[in-house]
Amino acid sequence: MKKDITEEYLKRIRENRNPSIPKEDIFNSMTTTRKPYSFFWRPNNYRRQMRVGIKTNSAEKSIVALFPHSQNKHTKLISITNYKENITIQYGKDKLTAIWKQRIISGKKQTWFIEADTQNELNEILDNIKQKIQNNIDDALIEFARKFKLLLPFEKPEWSRYEDWIKGEEYIDNLPIQCIIHAKHFKKVYGVGVEAVGGKGEEPTAKAKQYITNRMIEDFSPEIAESINNIVKTFEDSALLPLTEQIKLHLEVQRETLKTLKAIQNEKRSLSKEWGW
Repeated sequence: MKKDITEEYLKRIRENRNPSIPKEDIFNSMTTTRKPYSFFWRPNNYRRQMRVGIKTNSAEKSIVALFPHSQNKHTKLISITNYKENITIQYGKDKLTAIWKQRIISGKKQTWFIEADTQNELNEILDNIKQKIQNNIDDALIEFARKFKLLLPFEKPEWSRYEDWIKGEEYIDNLPIQCIIHAKHFKKVYGVGVEAVGGKGEEPTAKAKQYITNRMIEDFSPEIAESINNIVKTFEDSALLPLTEQIKLHLEVQRETLKTLKAIQNEKRSLSKEWGW
């Protein structure tokens, strides 16, 4: 059974809402009123990759000399853990990959508590953190390539993989602890939380944002749809109110809005089947 979070800790969260400040994992329920968008988020396994010149013996020797035991004798893959803080560099035949790993705080993986009033505010918070991670990864890639005089083409680094761990949303939190899921767009391999998964060329946080947005629409669209239906019915059933061209236009807009909401709900149900929600 979940324990309530202490008032002292809640005060600390309220006073430190800057998304750049890391928050440790919290697996307790919130006892105060939360903003519409409120959940725990942890970026996992963020990877960016770029193509470089084909590996030469001289470059290989230089790297191994500086980082002994970094080369796998069977695959010839060079892997340097913590080349930069929280960043591992991997050098294959002609590709350079940087893997970002979150910090460990008090024995637990770095996690952010995200709170926002609007979708735009949510996007801005996640984008700011993601951009800082991307900058650190790209700096490590470029520095490594220059340090060992690897041939750099005009290609820029691109995302090759990411996982966004989410917790604190009602549906996710109600998944059984023992439930293990591996789907196309997300997976659940931990006792709590799920991870939105993306591959080559896909932008981190995109699926996490979409999931949270869909859940918000699912929560509020029935009320909106009912209100629109009532407005339309009031206009159409009233014999006292003449349907001028302006009113007819208003009704048409309302009907189109209702159709849009229904389409969104249908799309959500379709995604639910695909994702197993």
